[in-house]
Amino acid sequence: MLTLYGTPVSNFYNKVKLALLEKGIPFVEEFAAPSQEPEFLEKSPMGKIPFIKDSNEYIFESGVILEYIESLYPQKNRLMPATPWAAAVCRSIITIIELYLDGPARRLLPAAFFGAPTTPEEVQNVQAELDRGVAALKRLVKFNPCIAGGDLSYADICAITVLPMVSMVMTTLGGKDPLADWKELQDYFAFLRTRPHVQRVEAEAKAAREAFIASKK
Repeated sequence: MLTLYGTPVSNFYNKVKLALLEKGIPFVEEFAAPSQEPEFLEKSPMGKIPFIKDSNEYIFESGVILEYIESLYPQKNRLMPATPWAAAVCRSIITIIELYLDGPARRLLPAAFFGAPTTPEEVQNVQAELDRGVAALKRLVKFNPCIAGGDLSYADICAITVLPMVSMVMTTLGGKDPLADWKELQDYFAFLRTRPHVQRVEAEAKAAREAFIASKK
């Protein structure tokens, strides 16, 4: 059985967790926080989460993990489209979300959740980058009813676990939620949140965040 290491505080941990649930792949969760300890680096060479263990071997980086579990179970609740073109669109959406939305917002995570210093100028710079990322995403998505077309895919898994964190970071720091005025996206989120696995992952993530924040007070 697969073991998923990390914490629901992490949106990328939740991305892998939701994918495993939607695929119907049995797994167990094991808490792990990022670390630079030598023993940890043997399992996750950059000291990051999430990572998984399968048959006493470790695989890290959430995108690589998703490719691995899809290759293990390609026909079980398929989440990567079968045709090369549709698969490329799915990967393109994921890339825009992770590089051009999560990437800029992540620079402000220490300020939003750990009290690290930032400046209004830095928040404004990130806001401008996010606006460009949202514009790019709008050019690509379909909402028919899923983000890459008719069937649930890894692009949906990424969107529902990663994009809400972008909104949370910006509003926590007094910035503008770059996604708030995108009605189609908000309707799409509501559609995904009717899925039991999405409800479970979001509820457990919320509880983990609240516990984490309380522990820092």
